[in-house]
Amino acid sequence: MKKFTYKHTQRPKYLEGCFYWKGRGYHYSECLPTAIISADEMPMEDPWIALSWVLERAKSADFSHVSRLRHWILDQQNDPTLVSACLGITADVGLDDDLEFLAELMLEGPNYLRIEASLAAQWSGVLWLVPFMLEAWRALSRRADRAAIETNIVNLLDPMHGEPRFFANGLSDVEYTRAVEARLVELKAALGDEGVSISGGRTVDMNQQVWLMRKALVSKDSAQWIDWGSFLVWRRKFEVYSGVDCSRFYGDGGIFQPKEASGILDRYLASPIHFDVGERYFFGHLVPRRMKPA
Repeated sequence: MKKFTYKHTQRPKYLEGCFYWKGRGYHYSECLPTAIISADEMPMEDPWIALSWVLERAKSADFSHVSRLRHWILDQQNDPTLVSACLGITADVGLDDDLEFLAELMLEGPNYLRIEASLAAQWSGVLWLVPFMLEAWRALSRRADRAAIETNIVNLLDPMHGEPRFFANGLSDVEYTRAVEARLVELKAALGDEGVSISGGRTVDMNQQVWLMRKALVSKDSAQWIDWGSFLVWRRKFEVYSGVDCSRFYGDGGIFQPKEASGILDRYLASPIHFDVGERYFFGHLVPRRMKPA
């Protein structure tokens, strides 16, 4: 039997809990080393350090280095948590060329990357990626793998409330494909732009989402708090768009902390950022669809 060397590069201490959305998300557990901040060139000797370098530049609206993460995404022997983090950054700050890379993975990648790229496509929310998610679904045979992609499709196409139309619905492959395609026709006609970012069957409106997040935390009495199932998805998108540190939303063991979440949202709402509906943002910066000519 052929043996493979499993490559696992130790995650630096400052990245403890990072890229985990019941943890630190895109905020470090301690100060980032000055050498990473000041480096003019992307350090290639350690992929975690390289990823930090790309992330820091994206936080300052420099999205030109995302494509360089593909080297680690395509290495089949790399740490899966590193690959997932690289795909998450690609989804959140990637330009159209980077999102086309996600489409290629869904069409031609190994099965595990088809699934991971579909999740990344969900995080990006870009409408034109949904047909590639459907093609990845068609290429997979395991029910569990298909279910993972159906979940991603549901989060993009189905309204937040009501029974999901695109998950475990008993449709045949042909019927499911036609149902998704019909929903896409509806959305394209309504939105008029395949490049918009969607979630819950509508264009992303972060201004409204923040209001809904805060409303969800208003209890009926002082002893009752409701953690909606959508709150973790909301936390991720809000942090990605605004750059607000939401690490205190969840405590030890990933336990939701509604009072902490309420306080963070209230401070943000005292001086909110305006976001154009349907556009993608990262730490308050508009993510353009393509790089501007030099």
